[in-house]
This record gives sequence, C-alpha cells and structure tokens, in this order.
Amino acid sequence: MFKQIGIGTAVGLACLGLGVTAQAASAQHVISQKTVTKYGKVTENVAGSLYAFKNTDQTLTLTATHQLKKYPHTAWIVSRSALVQMADGQSARYNYVTSTSSKTTKQVSGWVLAHDLKTPAKVNLGAPYISQNAVKAWMGCESASLLEGLQDKGVLKSTGLVAFMRHLPRSKNNNPNNGFAGSPYKVTPGVFQSIFPKPLAKWGNTYTPVKNISGASLAKLRSQLRLHNPVVVYVTLHFAKAQYGHYFWGTGINNSHVMLLDGYKAGAYHVADPNHGKYWVSAKKFARSYNYKHFAVAVQ
Repeated sequence: MFKQIGIGTAVGLACLGLGVTAQAASAQHVISQKTVTKYGKVTENVAGSLYAFKNTDQTLTLTATHQLKKYPHTAWIVSRSALVQMADGQSARYNYVTSTSSKTTKQVSGWVLAHDLKTPAKVNLGAPYISQNAVKAWMGCESASLLEGLQDKGVLKSTGLVAFMRHLPRSKNNNPNNGFAGSPYKVTPGVFQSIFPKPLAKWGNTYTPVKNISGASLAKLRSQLRLHNPVVVYVTLHFAKAQYGHYFWGTGINNSHVMLLDGYKAGAYHVADPNHGKYWVSAKKFARSYNYKHFAVAVQ
C-alpha cells in the first residue's frame, strides 16, 4: 500500500491562498513509498550515489553517503521503493538497496536512483566445487551440493564433506521425504537413495537461512542468483531424459542427480556439480532436466 505524504495539505493551502511560499511549494518531498518483494540489481551508473533520506516538516533532504563508483560490480538487494518530487517539480523513482555480502567490501545500504541500477545479464557467484567422488560418497550429491552452497555463503568453510555428512538426516523407513534413504557411500538395491528438498532445507537451515523453493520457475532461480543466493537443484545425471521408477512412497527419477546452481548468462547456466566439476550447461538442457521435478533449495 502506498503512503501518501503531505500532498493534500499542500494543495489545500494553495487553493485557499493561505500564504504558501514559493520555497515551500518547490521543496522536495516523498510522494509515495512502498515495500517490494526483494529482487536483485547491479550498478549501472558508477557516477551515482547512495543517499540517506531525512524528512523535516514534510521537506525531504537527500544526503549522499556512498559513491557507486566504489561498488562497480556489486549486487544490490532492492527492498523498498519511493517516488520523490524534486525541487524542480520533476518526479524521480528511488529504491532502497542493501549490498550483498562481499569478501572485500563492507555491507552498505541507502536510497539510489532507480535508473542507476540495472538487471544483470550475467551472474556467476563462483561457488566452490566439492567432489563427492574424492571421498567415495557415490550417492552423496545432495550433501556435497548443500555444502558448496553453505561455503559460498561463508559457512562451514573448513568443514569437509565426510564430517558434514556425519550430521546428514537419515530416513528410518527409506523414504527420501523424511531424510536420506540408504547410504551415501554405497548403492543399496531397491532404495531410492536421496534426500528430498524439505528435509534437506531443514538440515541446511541449522547453519544459515536455507529455504525449500521447490516449484520455482527458472526465472525465480535466476532471481535468487541475483540476490547472491546459490540454489541446490535436482536434475538428471548428464541432463539426460528422465528414467522413472516406482517406490512405496511414490514415483522417483532413477537417474536423478543434484548439483549447485550458481550462475547464468544468455543461453546457459553455471553449476558446481559434485560429480563432474564446475561448468556451463546450455539453458535448453538444464531447463528440460530441472523441469521434470522443479525441486530446488535456496541457500540464502
């Protein structure tokens, strides 16, 4: 909902001729303001600035706090929007933004002109690669992918996959909807050896915010990446056509595979695949494989 600030009062006084000065009439002020569903942008105009808003007697003062030229490759999370009438009578859209976590710069926030930011055409978070095969965790792709995402967020940086999997939630009845079914170290005939998004997200959430976003479209996956949130995705091995199997708990994809999505560009997605390393895969192949289940877990 928009919050109107000071417009009716100013118009009413002007109509009644009650001495509104030229200075007051031209004072800049917030016309409307609202919160928005968070989304990601990057710097477009390095000549721009972040501003602090201060309202005094319905007059808005903008004070520059940071120069965007110091954050040329920063991703910004937009959380609020405001329409401002400037002193010259023109209106301008400002967004309230917070920089994503960075290894080199301190997190900052403030108001910025909307056209000083843009939607990035390419994102590559550079998440680490953790090999499931190096520790003979042949069925441990879910754990390895989650650990890649956690380490990308700066969590459990010194923890290896074997130590991490000691805390892997197990399913007592081999139902992957409850926890990991079987063993991540060996093939168990007749068991669908996996842990599905709900229990995986619950496990990850004990270390840092992790959310089950299953059902998300590809556009929403890209939106998560623009917020610097890598996503654990359930696809198929080598992005091949799905091979279905029937189990007591339901239908599973027997050639299922799990990896971390950490980037995109025109026509391709970037993954940290615990089985094959880090690489770009065509958008068409990735989409077909992901769309079988739409299973996804965002590390936020």
